[in-house]
Amino acid sequence: MKRAKQPQRHGSTSSRPSHNKGIAVEFGGGNHDSHSQARAKKKHSKSLAANPQGILAKSFVAGIVLLLFMGRTHFQSQSTTTKLNLEQALPKLDLPKDWQSWTFKRFKTEFQCYHRPSSAFELYTVEDFQMMRDTYIQYVDRSYKFDDPVPPTEGYSLHVKGTPQPYYAKKQHVADGGQRGLYASRDIHKGELVHNGTKSDVSFPNANAYRRFLFGLPKREMGCDVTEWTWTQQQGENGPLKLMTGFTISILINEGWTDEDVNVLPESDVSPLFYSTRDIQKGEELLTTYETLYSTDHDAVDVEVI
Repeated sequence: MKRAKQPQRHGSTSSRPSHNKGIAVEFGGGNHDSHSQARAKKKHSKSLAANPQGILAKSFVAGIVLLLFMGRTHFQSQSTTTKLNLEQALPKLDLPKDWQSWTFKRFKTEFQCYHRPSSAFELYTVEDFQMMRDTYIQYVDRSYKFDDPVPPTEGYSLHVKGTPQPYYAKKQHVADGGQRGLYASRDIHKGELVHNGTKSDVSFPNANAYRRFLFGLPKREMGCDVTEWTWTQQQGENGPLKLMTGFTISILINEGWTDEDVNVLPESDVSPLFYSTRDIQKGEELLTTYETLYSTDHDAVDVEVI
């Protein structure tokens, strides 16, 4: 608010009426009040001289208060700046009004996933997996780090860091269905650890985070793949049920048609560790079962199938 200009005062305040002497103190005029102020200052000086510890204590407290105030102001300024930077860095999504109610079927219908030709099922490149990882960091977990030295097209470090698991990804010929799958890169013995989900799988905190991830993917074909590569898994014996997926070739393991076909299974219905159930020859496809795997229940995590 703009203050009104004060009227200019002329002459000495000593000429003011005696009943205005109190006003003279406020503006520094008046002989009587000048003498009173001098006596007060002299008395105050004697008091301070007699108690130097009081001066130091008050100065110390005042300094601490000033430092705390300045620090809080600086911290608030930094916090505000950091928040603004994060908000500016986060890409905006063009979401439909009813996006929070989209089901798997709705995603597959809108993304035109049901009638994809076999040529659409190509093996992912490093760049493709990186797009998915970047989208996950942007819209799901900004603190997540993908730092395994093994490229996602080869899997991840299973035992020693930098050494991938014993399989590779391959696409079948179109005449055989053109399906993508995993194949043993060497002979695998019965009971051998083949896959460790803790090193390749990622989870979503809730259904809407999963939906935002699908909307944020740069290619609709990726969204179609992710809806096929999603399952629910309980996090430990008494942990919550989470939506899961993965961003390495390990996600390409297929389901066997019969029990005899299945050669890889998890240790339990909550374990991320997969072991071979029999000897597997080099070049043989790795197959598991989806029917009982982790008791997948999309309705329980609010992303209904239909």
